[in-house]
This record gives sequence, structure tokens and C-alpha cells, in this order.
Amino acid sequence: RAVMKALIAGLPEVLRQPLVLSAVEGMRSHEVAVVLGIPEGTVRTRVMRAKAELRRRFLAAQEVRA
Repeated sequence: RAVMKALIAGLPEVLRQPLVLSAVEGMRSHEVAVVLGIPEGTVRTRVMRAKAELRRRFLAAQEVRA
């Protein structure tokens, strides 16, 4: 859990904000769009990119530990 928090904290702000609002706070993409003042499609794209980057960083961290 601590590793995931650190990985999320290390994301660029533009990816971290939509991810945290949707995945952690449970907001829908429309709500996140209103809060951040960006189009809903952009929210979905940024969340998708954030998740992909987290996967990449998590796997890289696992390889370092092995």
C-alpha cells in the first residue's frame, strides 16, 4: 500500500489529480471534469494514462526488488 501511495504521488499532477478524484474519491468522470475544468473525455484519457504509468512503474519496482 505504501508503495502504491508513493507511486501515485510520483505521477505528474496532470495525471495524478484525475486518478485520485476518480479512483480514490470515487467521483464519476463527469464530476471530475467539472472540478478540474476539463472535458470529460480528457478525464478518461488521463485516468487511463495514469493507470498505465502506475502499472509500468510498479512492474519496474518489482523487477528491482527481485
